[in-house]
Amino acid sequence: MASKQPHEDLSTHEDLGASVPDVSATTVLGHPRSDRIVLLAGMPLSGTALGLLVPILARQVTHWPKLPFRIVFEFLAAAEETWQVLACMGCGFGLGLVFALVALSESLTVTLTDARVEARTDHWREGVDRGDVSAVFMDGKHLVVLDRDSRQRVRGPHAAPGRSIAAAFRGHGYPWNGSDPYAHLYRKWAHGSGAVRPEVDAVLAARGEALKRKSWYDVHRLTQAVEELGCTAREKGTEQYWRPLVRS
Repeated sequence: MASKQPHEDLSTHEDLGASVPDVSATTVLGHPRSDRIVLLAGMPLSGTALGLLVPILARQVTHWPKLPFRIVFEFLAAAEETWQVLACMGCGFGLGLVFALVALSESLTVTLTDARVEARTDHWREGVDRGDVSAVFMDGKHLVVLDRDSRQRVRGPHAAPGRSIAAAFRGHGYPWNGSDPYAHLYRKWAHGSGAVRPEVDAVLAARGEALKRKSWYDVHRLTQAVEELGCTAREKGTEQYWRPLVRS
């Protein structure tokens, strides 16, 4: 009997074509290898190139009569010595690397077995038994896992190809949906409108501030707080939408 691999990482499959990888044991979905290379190599290199160009561009604009932050542009324009140019390039490299690491940390890594789904970012971690999962789907670039009370036990951006995600969840027997089965229940939230109870309104207001700050840990925590009050929430940009929880 042919042995099965104990671990299958679909992020390394660039083209699934008509075949579906063996997902009978454990499947890990993360950033595709090509994306990791682009982020970890491309962004620092782009930052380095930008650091080289910044002094040149600054010298082109310092003569403008109305220039905001003129003192900053004059400081950058004065970078003519070799060590100064190298310093600008080093700063660009560092910023590019930071942006790459932040992008990787904010994307979900999902581990699937036939019994359980585990999802994590650098900010939070969540696990759901398969028997408690009522629906799995992609909402734009966000992977969403709903439980039997339609709570969003997992919601976050995922970089793996959509067909890889769908194949993995279906292969492990999870109820994959082409779209949100409760999308028709969502309503746009407006603070103080009276559409939700005051305690829900207060949590959604705090969640809206967290969205503006891009504090994803707080957004996740406050979504859970809304769900404890019988509703759930999602967002488009900084606009929030809510719906009541529905028992499946």
